[in-house]
Amino acid sequence: MLRKWLTLLITAWLLLGCNDKAANHANVTVEGVDANEQNAIKSVILNGKNPPKEYRELVWKKLKCSDAISQRIGKRAVFIAHRFQEKQIYGGEVTREAIFFIGNDKPSKIIDFDVKTAFSAFLATPSIQEIFAPSIWDLKRLHELFPTSANDALAKETIKDFIYSIKRFAKEDQSYLDQAISTANTPMSIANNTALFIVMRLFPELLEELLFDEITYKGKYY
Repeated sequence: MLRKWLTLLITAWLLLGCNDKAANHANVTVEGVDANEQNAIKSVILNGKNPPKEYRELVWKKLKCSDAISQRIGKRAVFIAHRFQEKQIYGGEVTREAIFFIGNDKPSKIIDFDVKTAFSAFLATPSIQEIFAPSIWDLKRLHELFPTSANDALAKETIKDFIYSIKRFAKEDQSYLDQAISTANTPMSIANNTALFIVMRLFPELLEELLFDEITYKGKYY
């Protein structure tokens, strides 16, 4: 009798475990990201320098800017937002969200920080403001406009003008800005500064989507 009850308990536990795994899988949200792309990104996460002890996918989303950028540059450019939960080596769980770029090679993680917070800090940093002072852009004024840009059409267009203008700078100016920003004295992460500038320089559509959840810019720097 005891053996029978143990068998029933173990069977029930296994069935519940299977159901839990199925429920976890069913709770994953996927928007426009195929299995090959998902597996390639998982490989980057799980085989990196500091792989998580445990990993659980939550959301996969192909960003709208992918098609616009691919068309503009004439090459495959896929941008995927991936939210996942990981358990670190000491047991703590954390939810992360990162933007991955897929071209013709394996995926690259290009953003792993809160873009709106980082962009606001970028505009507010005195050393970055000083770097842009010789240009037409007053970053202090842009920082004042940014909080209103979600609801103020003129403020939004001005912020987008700044973002898209970077790729119109001469290559020498872009190189100077890249070097200056990467070594600027700033309280925020230098890596975040550099990543933001590279995105503005190469993929302004990506930053437009991450900041405003749209790709509608047709302004003078388009």
